[in-house]
Amino acid sequence: MTDFVKMSGAGNDFIVFDNRDSSLDTLLTRENIRRLCTRSLSVGADGLLELRECPHTSFRMKYYNSDGGEAHMCGNGGRCISAFAAAAGAAPASGRFQFMSGPGLHSAELFPDGTVGLWMTEPVIHFLEEEITTSAGVVAVSYADTGVPHAVTFVDNLSDGIFEKLAPMIRAHPSFLPEGANSTFVSSLGRSQAVMRTWERGVEGETLACGTGAVAAALVGRELGLFDLPMDIRMKSGLLLSVGLDKSGWWLRGEARTVYAGSLKDHWYDA
Repeated sequence: MTDFVKMSGAGNDFIVFDNRDSSLDTLLTRENIRRLCTRSLSVGADGLLELRECPHTSFRMKYYNSDGGEAHMCGNGGRCISAFAAAAGAAPASGRFQFMSGPGLHSAELFPDGTVGLWMTEPVIHFLEEEITTSAGVVAVSYADTGVPHAVTFVDNLSDGIFEKLAPMIRAHPSFLPEGANSTFVSSLGRSQAVMRTWERGVEGETLACGTGAVAAALVGRELGLFDLPMDIRMKSGLLLSVGLDKSGWWLRGEARTVYAGSLKDHWYDA
């Protein structure tokens, strides 16, 4: 049997494995990860996190989407694996520490209130408020990379069906080829509050939270003169993620908790 932990970061859920000794390399294939993340037939999750050794930092994070493909970064995944690493003795339980992911070096910190903070790699804005054409009409989109690419759209209402209609089209729009972009819709609630929803590539559907999307929303909103930092953004889960900027860079903070620990049975893949 193989041990794992199920974690949630503001609504993003992950399967987490400690593979610092590389003993799980034959298990963690693309097809097996896809099977593990398939809801109802297996553990089920938005993605899978792998804790790896790193000679220069506390650890290396490898992140896989639920389709089994490796992705560069996941903000909520980074916060969850930081808490997991601290519990496993791979990172300090207090104070700031560093780890590596696909985009590069990150800092993280576990706070006494149970939240976890993550300092992102430097984000990049590719363009602001450019119009793209979809089969449902023309929409103004901003494009930013916060570890993964996000197409950010500001709307007045997130409950009128426009997200469900447009978000999948934007995710696969030719403007973001070859891999596409996460499609994040944002509605402002004031200078330091917003709500958002994200349609994620690799999941190919809406997730209950998105950390890189929250940073993208804050980044683009600040550049457009809509937001002041720090700010709180409410996720689809109803939980809040806080986003800010300090001398260390852009940061993301919110809850990251272990839901349960389990062991894979030998026949977990029979379905």
